[in-house]
Amino acid sequence: MRGLSSELPAPVWTPTEAETIALAYYRAHQRDGWAALVHAIEDALDDLAAADAAIRERGRQISHGYVRGQPQE
Repeated sequence: MRGLSSELPAPVWTPTEAETIALAYYRAHQRDGWAALVHAIEDALDDLAAADAAIRERGRQISHGYVRGQPQE
């Protein structure tokens, strides 16, 4: 019969989160792959530095809380 096929339709491609982010950087940098890569890495390093600072601050606050919470002799 014409029009019938035993093949299944090809699955619809959906981009991963990483691919979506990469494409956004690529488009934002007028399809300059190197500039997009550098900017993505700069943003990632900034995010890591901010997370590290937040963790250090939280640790400082916790340490300060332990010191303040000690019974006085």
